[in-house]
Amino acid sequence: MKIRRLRSTIITCRYDAAVRNTHHAWTHKQYLIVAVDADDGATGLGEIYCGGECDPRVIEALLRFDVAPRIVGMDADRIGAVRQRIGAAASLSGRPDALVLAAAGVDTALWDLLGKRTGRPLWQLLGGSGNRVAVYGSGGMYGADITPGSLGEDMSRAIAMGYGGVKIKGAGGSLADDVERVAAVRTAIGPTAKLMVDTMFAPDVPTAIRLARALEPYDLHFLEAPTRAADIRGWAAIGRTTGMALAGPELEARMDVAREFLLHDACHFLQFDVTLAGGIAQGRDLAALAGAFERPVTLHCTASAVGVAASAHLGAALSNCDSLEMHVLHRGLHEHLWSSGWKLADGALTIPDRPGLGLDIDFDQLMRSPEDQ
Repeated sequence: MKIRRLRSTIITCRYDAAVRNTHHAWTHKQYLIVAVDADDGATGLGEIYCGGECDPRVIEALLRFDVAPRIVGMDADRIGAVRQRIGAAASLSGRPDALVLAAAGVDTALWDLLGKRTGRPLWQLLGGSGNRVAVYGSGGMYGADITPGSLGEDMSRAIAMGYGGVKIKGAGGSLADDVERVAAVRTAIGPTAKLMVDTMFAPDVPTAIRLARALEPYDLHFLEAPTRAADIRGWAAIGRTTGMALAGPELEARMDVAREFLLHDACHFLQFDVTLAGGIAQGRDLAALAGAFERPVTLHCTASAVGVAASAHLGAALSNCDSLEMHVLHRGLHEHLWSSGWKLADGALTIPDRPGLGLDIDFDQLMRSPEDQ
């Protein structure tokens, strides 16, 4: 089975009211979906991370001009060889991280194709023992109409929907604001649901230490991205000084950086994103690296249904996966999860017994109407 064509489309979802995270406002969210067409007529889907306010058309151009000419005609079942072909282009290109990002979508699409060809769900192909992964609801933004009380109500509804915990943003206001928000959410969700805070690399080390200490009474499962991503020793100092479990580095694709975080004891939960860090194959490698240090992984995910599905299959196949993020704000194409038989209940996402990613999505239809999905 040969790769016949590589396609992509950008899905845009718009929000009725602007909300913001620690850094910027959200008026809309974009998703970059990749399709690998095989010469037998089958199509595999993948997704590439779209973050912040960067234009995904940049990566679309990379797919078209740098990636597609190198992989069209290759054997679609030789996923490792395809990844190596893309990686070889990265070594002297001056844009290795961008090519790893592009490879993430292609890699996932090839796994989807393999699952469809063999009639097996991806978690089985990866050697998993079950079809469930623990999930938490991620959101907790800032906004003119968002109060600590309303935030608590929103997060309580997420628990009622079936999430096992919630994650909210932090460091977007004063220390007192953060404490009030976290206290309200803890009261609303009760003492047993997991509660996480993401400060999005904003605080410096002394500020992060003060914040972690102030939030200690609220039993955080982890504090995510507590200081600048490059300050690995700073992360280690925060964890050592406060005893708080840290999650990161979140948006890093390189194995060597993950190794440095683990070597310096800079995080307890190694966190990565399947749609950014090379796809399914490299995600498995990162989890194995964490396992060598006897550390769990948690999967960052702000993706559409395609990226959620890929992350869930990987998480279900891993022995050291603590949790998968599933957004309550960024929900592009999520209706396709439920219509394809996915279930959210009792703190876990259950994958249906369907081949590949287990999604019923018509890529041609996505290309015809990419706006406002």
